[in-house]
Amino acid sequence: MSAFHPRIRRLGLAIAAGLLAAGAFQAHAQDIKERKIKLSYPVAKDNPMGLAVDKFAEIVGTKSDGKIKVTGYPNATLGNEIQSMASAQGGILEMSVVSTAGAAGNVKELAIFDLPFIFRNEKEADAVVDGEVGQSLLKKFPEKKLIGLCYLDYGFRQVTNSKHPIRKLEDFSDLKLRTLQNRVYIDIFKALGATPLPLPYPETYTALETKAIDGQESAYLVTKSSSYQDIQTYLTETRHVYLPAVVLVSKKFWDRLGVAERDIMDSACKEASAYHRTISRKMEADVVQELVKAGMKFNKIEPAEQERMVRATALVIEKYKPELGADLVKETLATIEKVRKAP
Repeated sequence: MSAFHPRIRRLGLAIAAGLLAAGAFQAHAQDIKERKIKLSYPVAKDNPMGLAVDKFAEIVGTKSDGKIKVTGYPNATLGNEIQSMASAQGGILEMSVVSTAGAAGNVKELAIFDLPFIFRNEKEADAVVDGEVGQSLLKKFPEKKLIGLCYLDYGFRQVTNSKHPIRKLEDFSDLKLRTLQNRVYIDIFKALGATPLPLPYPETYTALETKAIDGQESAYLVTKSSSYQDIQTYLTETRHVYLPAVVLVSKKFWDRLGVAERDIMDSACKEASAYHRTISRKMEADVVQELVKAGMKFNKIEPAEQERMVRATALVIEKYKPELGADLVKETLATIEKVRKAP
């Protein structure tokens, strides 16, 4: 009889473990309440940003067994970036996707991503976003009544206009260009010789259509999803700034969530972020051809002229170094350099 004791003991332990797991699952399920979340974002639903928001909503719904329902609101229908971020801070809106350029109004160090020409490719940008720099900046949001959940991105920004192609530095001089409502962007285009006009994204199309401005700067996929190809002729690959975006949650709302609910939101955001990178870069590989097919005239800038633009904007980096913090700038550039030196 004694020979069976270890088996009986193991069986008893297994049953006990099962009961504990079932109890934990039940407690976990009870921790998830019926929630409705409005998530504002500024671009069209068919932009990769919109697809990522839909993916986030789907993942949250699945993980919460349908209890937490996320509804995306595209095209800034709940307010532009600045307005929706303020609504989230006040607890009026649960979530908002805001570019780092817009969110820098609350966490000034996010302007590190606004510095001109510091990134050459997506791999370098990913290393900064995913590394100590990007993750430490998310931790600064709670004191601003927000939670920085994860990053998405818009990619590299390019310039379109209705006057002429941009081939050299001097071609900026007669252009009135819409920029983000951000001091660094304004300084970048002043340094390039253009006349920058900061406008909320929803007002850009009308300003272009009425010729109040000559052009704008945005990522290829935003150009397409905004239908700028219908009213702009020239598309120039400038790659002057790489623009991430932060998925923000109202801290007032977040503080009402249980641990299990927060875990669901956090993990869903990370999954949606990975999904977004994959689809946005896949879509971007084809978008220039689509814009050209729609009638735009595309050109790249020769390396020597690109270098002139880099030199022309170098003072912008120096201007913002003290404000951003020398250590932050140093760590960011060191992260980039490490990627460049990797085999």
